[in-house]
Amino acid sequence: MLVRRSIATLRSRNATCLLSSQAQSQIASCKSTTLRYLSVSRAFSSPAIHTPVSKPSDIEYCRRLVQQHDLDNYLVSLFSSRPVREAVWGIRAMNVELVRISEITTSTTAAQMRFAYWHDTIKRLYSDDPMQTPISRCVHDAVRRYSISKTWLRRLVSERERALDSPTFETVADVERYGERAYACLIHPHLEALGVRDMHADNAARAIGVAMAIVNFTRSAPLLLAQGRCDLPKDLIAKHQVDLDSLYRNPQSTVELQSAVYEFATKAYTRLCGAAEIYVPSAPRAAFPALMAAVPAKEWLERLESVDFDVFDRRLQQRKMRVLWRLWRASRRGTWIDVSNLSK
Repeated sequence: MLVRRSIATLRSRNATCLLSSQAQSQIASCKSTTLRYLSVSRAFSSPAIHTPVSKPSDIEYCRRLVQQHDLDNYLVSLFSSRPVREAVWGIRAMNVELVRISEITTSTTAAQMRFAYWHDTIKRLYSDDPMQTPISRCVHDAVRRYSISKTWLRRLVSERERALDSPTFETVADVERYGERAYACLIHPHLEALGVRDMHADNAARAIGVAMAIVNFTRSAPLLLAQGRCDLPKDLIAKHQVDLDSLYRNPQSTVELQSAVYEFATKAYTRLCGAAEIYVPSAPRAAFPALMAAVPAKEWLERLESVDFDVFDRRLQQRKMRVLWRLWRASRRGTWIDVSNLSK
């Protein structure tokens, strides 16, 4: 019987609520890059008056796609103004299509052709001749209206393509790097649409991106194990002596798997608490609607804790409308953690 574990201990001020030393060094190493980005971003003048090329039906198409395939982040988008959320829907819809490439293609060549199409789409988004598809038109309008950096969109495509070429991760650090690039690059455009270009908001976005990657890898574990695959990092599997061959034959929870999931989830929760305590208070208040992507991730981690880190527990598959309530509460308080508990 697995001894019940708790991620509530991460709320200690001087210990696990702070980002790891490794994370701090990674953030420090990218400060110069971020500063260069900020100087370039601020060089843009206010966007010129742009005549939208997207139609109401294009926006509705993107909205429905995100609502169907990325409900958590669709709910997050509802706390931004209508023009901003429409920009977010376009970019999130593009991400949905990129993720689905691995699901709908049956060969590497077909997948490479689809990624080549998206690389070309990104180039044309920054011209006056975007691809004539609903998603392209919506993202083109977002780019023109809010001067969305090409860096984030190119990175979104390249990281999804790289993950398809190398679907396994050797270490937890590899997953964290992937989260900082593939998941955080969906938060950065939201920040730009909100008019925020700020170092603290960027650092918070990276930390949240890491947590979101870990949550999604953990969440998909039962389905992938049933297919004979595992996205959990190899060093974590080896450390906890998880028998993958046995899990492939008979996918079910084991003590070893729960121990590995507990450690993995702890890293995600630490990032979320660290970002809320260190970066969010220093970031502009206008950035918070984009940073609220942390709320559904934190809510799912706490649900995972409630079932003793058993990823096969069916209760985890049930949609909880309390996510919307927690988003509303976080939007009113300006944080997703109980700061009063941290000071105790």
